[in-house]
Amino acid sequence: MWLTDACYLRPDGTFGRADLLVRDGVVAEVAPAGSRPSDVDCSGYVVLPGLVNGHYHSQATLMRGMEAGLELFDWFGDSPGGRAQSRVGGWLDDPANLTELADVVRHEYVTLLRHGVTTVADCGSSEAASPTLLADLGDEVGVRVIAQAYDDWIERVDDPARYTVNIESEEDLTREFVERAVGWRDRYRPVFAGHSLETVARRELALAAWGRSSIAVLDEHGLLSPRTVLFHGCEMDADDVATLARTGAAVMHCPVSNLSLHGRIPPAVEWRRAGVTVGLGTDWGDTDMWGTVRAAWLLQQRLPDQPAYRGADEPGPLSTDRATHADVLRMATRGGALGYSRDDLGEIAPGRTADLVFLDADRLRPYVDGPELSTLAAAVVTSAGPGVVRHVLTAGEWALRDGAPVRVDADALAATYHRIAAAVTA
Repeated sequence: MWLTDACYLRPDGTFGRADLLVRDGVVAEVAPAGSRPSDVDCSGYVVLPGLVNGHYHSQATLMRGMEAGLELFDWFGDSPGGRAQSRVGGWLDDPANLTELADVVRHEYVTLLRHGVTTVADCGSSEAASPTLLADLGDEVGVRVIAQAYDDWIERVDDPARYTVNIESEEDLTREFVERAVGWRDRYRPVFAGHSLETVARRELALAAWGRSSIAVLDEHGLLSPRTVLFHGCEMDADDVATLARTGAAVMHCPVSNLSLHGRIPPAVEWRRAGVTVGLGTDWGDTDMWGTVRAAWLLQQRLPDQPAYRGADEPGPLSTDRATHADVLRMATRGGALGYSRDDLGEIAPGRTADLVFLDADRLRPYVDGPELSTLAAAVVTSAGPGVVRHVLTAGEWALRDGAPVRVDADALAATYHRIAAAVTA
C-alpha cells in the first residue's frame, strides 16, 4: 500500500514529504513524493509515528478526580475521596464484574486510539483484570498493549516478551522481592517496570530502609539496564540520573499526574541531556495523551522545581535550555518505544513497524513549513487531539478510519461505559 505525498515526521524531528510503502506491517520504503502510484492520497494529512503512552492505569477513569487533595499514601483511606476510591476499587477487584470491567477497558483503549496512541504500557488498576486479558483487549481494539505482570504472573504467561515485570515501589521494595526479581531477570530476561521516586515520602522510605536511593538499590542488584523502565522519577538527584544514563534505564515522564499529585516539575530536559531515555505517560485516570504532550512541552519552558537535582559539586544554575516541540514529539513516540526495548516502533523509516497516525492538516493550520522556518511541530503539539486524528494504522492494518474505530463498536462501548460508571460511582 502506497501512501503518497505524505507530510511525515522524519526520525531527525523535521518534517518532509515522501511516498511511503507499507508492506507486511512495516514501512518498506520511503520514496520521493509523487513518484509512486497512489493507494492512499495523504496530501491533506500530517503523518506521525504512533504515540506511545508509556505509563497508564486502565480502569482508573472510574475513579477520576477522587484523588483530588489527597497525598498518595492517603488514597483509599478514611476520607470522602478515599472511601469513594475504595468502593470503586472493590467493584474492580470482584471477578463477578469481569465482563463489564472488560468493556470499561475496551472503551478506554478506544479513547486512547482516537488520540493516536498505538502502544500503551498498562499497569491496570484491579486484581480481577489479568495482564493477559489486558493484552487481548488491546488486540481487539487495535492498540498494542504492554501489560504489567504483578507477583508471579510472568511465570504463567505464554509469551513473557509481551509483558513487563513489576518493580515494587519504595514502600514494598524488600530484600525478598529483590531476590525474586533477580531470579526473574536470569530466567526470562524481561522488561522491568515500576514506580520510582515519585514523591518525597517515597524517597524518604528508601533512605530509611536502605540508606540510599531505591535507584541505587536496583543498580546494586543488577536490575537496571536498557530493559528497565521507571515511572515518574520526580525525586531523582544527580547521582540517580547519572546511574540511569550509565545503565540505559528509561523514565516515563508523567507531567499532568505529577502536577496534580504534588505540584512537582521534574527536570525532564536535564534527564534527556544527561543521556536518559525519556518517554511520556498519562498515568492515573487520564486518557488525554495530547494533554500530556502539551504539559510536557509547557513545563519544560521554565526551570524545574527540583533544586536537589544539582549535586554538591554543581553550584551553578541549571541549564536554561528549553525542550523544543520536536523534542517532546520524540518523547511521545520514539522515547517511549525505546524505553520498552521496541526499536521497531516510534519513528517512520524503512524497516520500522507501520504504526502511523494521520492528522488533518487543515485542522492544524495556520503553520509555516519552509526551508528557513517550520512551525509544524508547534502546530501539532499545541493543536492535535482526537478531533484532529483522522486515521490510524497499527502494524499496517487500519484501526481507525475517519475518527471511528474499525474493529469495535465505539458507540455501543461508550453507552456501556457510561452506564457502568453511573452505577459504580453512585
